[in-house]
Amino acid sequence: MSEGGAVAVTNEQRSWARLAGVMMFANYLLQGLGDYPTIIARTGETFVERAQWAAASQPLYRIALLEVTGAWLAIGVFAFAMYVVLAPVDKRLAQLALVLRLGASFVGASAMMFRTMEARLFAAWATPGLFTTEQLEALVLASRRGAGVGIQTAWILQGLGSALFFLLLWRSRYIPRWVAGLGFVGSGVVIALMSAAMFVFPERINQLKPIGLPGVLADVAMSVLFIKGLPRARTGAAGEGSS
Repeated sequence: MSEGGAVAVTNEQRSWARLAGVMMFANYLLQGLGDYPTIIARTGETFVERAQWAAASQPLYRIALLEVTGAWLAIGVFAFAMYVVLAPVDKRLAQLALVLRLGASFVGASAMMFRTMEARLFAAWATPGLFTTEQLEALVLASRRGAGVGIQTAWILQGLGSALFFLLLWRSRYIPRWVAGLGFVGSGVVIALMSAAMFVFPERINQLKPIGLPGVLADVAMSVLFIKGLPRARTGAAGEGSS
């Protein structure tokens, strides 16, 4: 709706924008809660030490995996909320971004089956004679690589979807353009390329991860602005998309 050269932002868009911001924070919170006991806190441990901990902490391990699964579900809700916010800018691009981000949610959640397999293999450590240490380590590494490939594929889809969402945010002027520009490059293009590099060079994962930090900062800045509230109007000159 035009208001003296400006386009009104509806209450529905403002509500869904707040939900998008909350879901982004929920994603990072759940991801951190799930990865800390199973991955971050295990850094530097030998395979035997990790297996002993996992075998003795199966309920905690499963709760952590459920939290990570919840993070991927939060990404799916975030994607739909972003579609509602940005469809008035360009419906076709918003639909494409939604499909890509939902694809990331589905693939990422599906990859959790490999991490669940890893937990079950660690549980086998408590059964003497079932596997040798070398056999169990080989199986765990194979399941971990499967999970990693699934997550990297999800990140590629997520990066492409983010690039489109931030492009629409740039056009809409719902948030400052420097945030949208940082998000387009950092959360979109860079994360997609970084994830593709991880796919090809899995031995470089730890070195490549810091490249994604600008995208995380853009996501956080966008989420804070969304929760604070969209402007009540945006300039009509930003360009109206197809409907």
